[in-house]
Amino acid sequence: MIHPIIILGTGTGLGLVLVRHSVKFGTEPWNSESVKSNFESVVLWLNAKSHVATSDLEVTRRSLAAVTTERILVALAGMMLPLSMMAMTAIGGVPLPGLVMIVAAIIGAVVGYQVPMWQLTTRASLARRRFRTSLSAYLDLVSIMLSGGAGIETALFAASRVGDGPAFTRIADALDVSRTSRQSPWDALAHLGASVGVAELPELAATVRLGGEQGARMTASLVAKASSMRSKQLAEVEAQANAATEKMGLPMVMLFLGFLILLGYPAMHLINAGFSN
Repeated sequence: MIHPIIILGTGTGLGLVLVRHSVKFGTEPWNSESVKSNFESVVLWLNAKSHVATSDLEVTRRSLAAVTTERILVALAGMMLPLSMMAMTAIGGVPLPGLVMIVAAIIGAVVGYQVPMWQLTTRASLARRRFRTSLSAYLDLVSIMLSGGAGIETALFAASRVGDGPAFTRIADALDVSRTSRQSPWDALAHLGASVGVAELPELAATVRLGGEQGARMTASLVAKASSMRSKQLAEVEAQANAATEKMGLPMVMLFLGFLILLGYPAMHLINAGFSN
């Protein structure tokens, strides 16, 4: 086990380095504003080094600074948990192996730093799935309004006001921006699709652009697009259900293997004892 004096000396040295760093830049080491400024500088540096998909941040409505801050905090928690266990067991008189706990602290920090990224990817995938479901409903509404004699732009704006979900809100906001900036609505939809990572939205924008610029028939193509999106979503749901069913068989296999080990261990023990005698 690493001697507590070594740990104390290491912590003291790191503290002196931090104090020197604060004095070098002319800040008070224990000033809350300076601590906040130093932490923000760390976050900004990690932001520059992080490879986070912008579309994941956009579709989940999260900022890169918030994700980076969460990664730092979770990494610190993962690092401090084994060290806290080592300290408490040392106080209790039953110390854990120091080298093992330090390795566990490093692993905990690395895993903790990646956990928010994994959560962000999962949330982004779920948000895109919900966005596609709302988009198919939006296409149906647009096609209904076109069948009623409305123009393309009127149908796009009016249909976006019908729903109140996140996808409808994002589409309505994008169309409002296009109207105030004198931009074509299909360009706004294409930009929104690229920013949130939903490929079906730029495809819709291309179809709408064709109808708006060349007068192509829109209703049938939008209905077909909505139908194909629903079929694709249904196939994805079925694939996920099949994967979940297959995963449910794994615990049963593990229980069966454990049961075999439970039955076989006494027999193997008796056989070994017989050979020993």
